[in-house]
Amino acid sequence: MIVKPLEVSKHILQMEALNRRLPAVHPLKETVNGQARILRAGHNGEAALQFPLDFLSYDDFLIFYHLRIPDANGYFQIDALLLCNNFILIIEVKNIDGEVYFDDMGQSVRKKEGKEDSLTNPIEQIKLQHVRLLRWLRNFDFPAIPIEKIAVYTQKTLLKDFTSEKTIKNSVMRMDKLLSRIEEIQLEYTKSCLTDNQVNELAIHLLSAHTDETLHVLDKYKISFEELLKGVICPICMAVPMIRAGGKWKCNVCQQTSKTAHRKDLDDYALLINEYIGNKETRDFLLLASVNIAKNLLNEYPKRGNNSGRKYYLK
Repeated sequence: MIVKPLEVSKHILQMEALNRRLPAVHPLKETVNGQARILRAGHNGEAALQFPLDFLSYDDFLIFYHLRIPDANGYFQIDALLLCNNFILIIEVKNIDGEVYFDDMGQSVRKKEGKEDSLTNPIEQIKLQHVRLLRWLRNFDFPAIPIEKIAVYTQKTLLKDFTSEKTIKNSVMRMDKLLSRIEEIQLEYTKSCLTDNQVNELAIHLLSAHTDETLHVLDKYKISFEELLKGVICPICMAVPMIRAGGKWKCNVCQQTSKTAHRKDLDDYALLINEYIGNKETRDFLLLASVNIAKNLLNEYPKRGNNSGRKYYLK
């Protein structure tokens, strides 16, 4: 059963909001756009993993997506973790296209359109995740349990191994081999190490330890509020700003109209600036002149305070 479902992380949403709000000519636009695309691609890879894992027996495994656990060295992240009575399986997801090969120097290299790029070696990644998870488990009184680890490529990646290491064959694979590899691991570990109660207790510890990543992306990139695009962004052509007239937003570029286009922009404000907003801040951010229009738009949100001190929670 799925104990921790996969969700889009706040970090991804923040980076995508920042990318929307940076002018095309901003010196950091390319950097922010690239990072937002990388994060979204990583999430899409984890989402693709859900399809084969859905075919596992509902009663055999507890499944955790995107765990982020603190330890003495900061945080370690596991894309997917499978827990059962007999073993733990760590799955690292790679959403990379092209040709990926492993050489005898321990390098992982992607070849695409005649260009070669050095990548992080997934074998070393999952080894480190194994070590950190094992150390974290020692904080509790659970019996020893085997930890297996694999790296899964979710695209139609062409994998080539130019080494003689058996580890790569057993630990690196395309997604279409995932279920058969899990079956092999099940046949290898037939002895129960944890009782059902211990499995459930460990699941509670994993969920309790998980910590969402919180970032202030404007501070990270040293971008000020004044550098951001203001106004309502057209959901069709991305032109900015849309104009408010007759109870609707209208785009002067593609002529699209919408009653609710501002909601996405207030989401951006919550992700980048503050989850609470006042009437004046709303007018400044959406480029509105009317106090009453801003008030009407905000009335759908929970509020606190009175008069000029009233703030609305952009949930």
